[in-house]
Amino acid sequence: MTSRARQLCRATASLAAARGGAWRARCVQSPPPIVPRDARGWSATAASSHGPSSSGDAHHRRDPPATAVIAIGSNQGDRVDLFRRALRALDEAGIAVDAHSALYETAPAYVTDQPSFLNAAALVRVRDASHPMANDPLLLLDRLKRVEKELGREEGGVRFGPRPIDLDIIFHRSGTHGCGRLEVPHPRYHERPFVLAPLADLAAESNRANLASLASSSSSSSGLHRGDADAGTRGVGGGLRTWADPIGAGLATAARLWAGAGGEANVNASGGDLRRVMPIGGGVNGRPERLWSWGDRTNVMAILNVTPDSFSDGGALMDPGGGHDGDAGRGANVAANVNVAKVLMAARRAVESGADFLDVGGQSTRPGASRVSANEEAARVVPVVEALAAMLVTEYPDRPVYLSVDTFYGEVAARAAAAGADVVNDVSGGTIDRTMHARVANLPRPLPYVAMHSRGDPSTMQLPENTRYASGDVCAEIASESALNAMRAVRAGIEPWRLWTDPGLGFAKTREGNWAVLRGLGRIREGMGGALARAPQLVGASRKGFLGDVLARENSAGRDRDVASAAAAVAAVAGGADVVRVHDVGMTVDALRVADAVWRSRRDDAD
Repeated sequence: MTSRARQLCRATASLAAARGGAWRARCVQSPPPIVPRDARGWSATAASSHGPSSSGDAHHRRDPPATAVIAIGSNQGDRVDLFRRALRALDEAGIAVDAHSALYETAPAYVTDQPSFLNAAALVRVRDASHPMANDPLLLLDRLKRVEKELGREEGGVRFGPRPIDLDIIFHRSGTHGCGRLEVPHPRYHERPFVLAPLADLAAESNRANLASLASSSSSSSGLHRGDADAGTRGVGGGLRTWADPIGAGLATAARLWAGAGGEANVNASGGDLRRVMPIGGGVNGRPERLWSWGDRTNVMAILNVTPDSFSDGGALMDPGGGHDGDAGRGANVAANVNVAKVLMAARRAVESGADFLDVGGQSTRPGASRVSANEEAARVVPVVEALAAMLVTEYPDRPVYLSVDTFYGEVAARAAAAGADVVNDVSGGTIDRTMHARVANLPRPLPYVAMHSRGDPSTMQLPENTRYASGDVCAEIASESALNAMRAVRAGIEPWRLWTDPGLGFAKTREGNWAVLRGLGRIREGMGGALARAPQLVGASRKGFLGDVLARENSAGRDRDVASAAAAVAAVAGGADVVRVHDVGMTVDALRVADAVWRSRRDDAD
């Protein structure tokens, strides 16, 4: 554990101690479950402990309230796969995951001579409210221990030592519990940054202000941790007998402790032990799977359009004549008229200029574009992805460059993933092809999924009914609609920690709306709440029409907009974007180095 980590542990423990009293652990439970408030729907990141509605669009239906918050950890074997298997095992046992934090890779605590841990937290609900497990934390504990055993954890190991999977109850809807087997709230959660960070993710923005106000409403209930279980006069341990929402109060307190210890400044910090991550890579040709983190610098996604009609570079990588020989005998795809050799040359230029992602698109999504079929798009895209994957392995084996496929078809996403794609970039967020979410959820590898905001499809998105935002607040409506799409993706089986967001510049927005979005990226992000607010945010302004409008030059198009595109990328960084999608990589990378030096250095300066 580094000195920074020790300081963070001491800070969180001191904050918690200041709010709590003595714990008198007795094998007792608080009174029967609290009657829940109305369930008002759910987003993939909501931390309301009253659970989701039964359908993403049918908010009049109610599910049972959330049962508990559990922490998940692993530092043996395939950690990501063990996480996924644990969640599936819980689902099969009738325990639904209503919300999930981001994934965090952390240095080991207490026993430091062991591999790094993958950590997260989840808000879970026993589907059958009449089942005894819904109200008894010991029965829930029994089920969690059974899952641990099924996944290879052996009893009697070193305390705080290595383990394939660890499932701990942090908060429970019944309030407090203390006996030889279990203490709730967890007695050490307040001193563990690797627990507080995921808990803060679950404390969704939509509920955080209300819960924080509730949690600090009186001096006798100033925090939820190892408080006095009897008197209720110190901490909120005993006060939980009067709480309407013990889980919500616990999450609010955890978020406050995390903020008090520095919060986001501790994530991906230089010399720190806490990284927010998601799995990426792997697959064909022996490409390694990595844990990718974001936020320390802006990543660049290079655009490779294998289309005849894209608005700024259509046809540049096509070969109407076909038949040319390409690298290693991979020439043009004659059927689709894509010159793979040209694509590979463009990809090399992008990588050498500093690209982190290569985004391959086989269909124009400019306003008014005609749609091509999934088969035609796949014929253009899949051979290119396969050739690029092979090129990255042979020519850039130590360079972490990833392949993205730009498609709104689930079938194309699945075929591109099999060919080596690492990211699915969906400009519709799953609204055009309703099979997309299920196809992505069931991919053999847990590919990240970019759920961009849009309305309609390219042929209809600029109609007035799609560019009109009834409230007058385009950013607030984008946040709300993006959260709803994220909820649908998660309901289909895509883990929340696989999601990226994109506000969709140029898609179902007016010129004024695009500028409002670029100014309001931070508002959009925070408006989505919880872990989704911390997910990677992709922004693509490159060469788009609203930039041409502001240049006020006749026939401004394509490369004429590259300087303006680089300026828009800098503005996106100022708003908090993590990845920018661009045509001219070299120019943009230089601009981003300056932008990162200005805005991303502020976090380190504050440490």
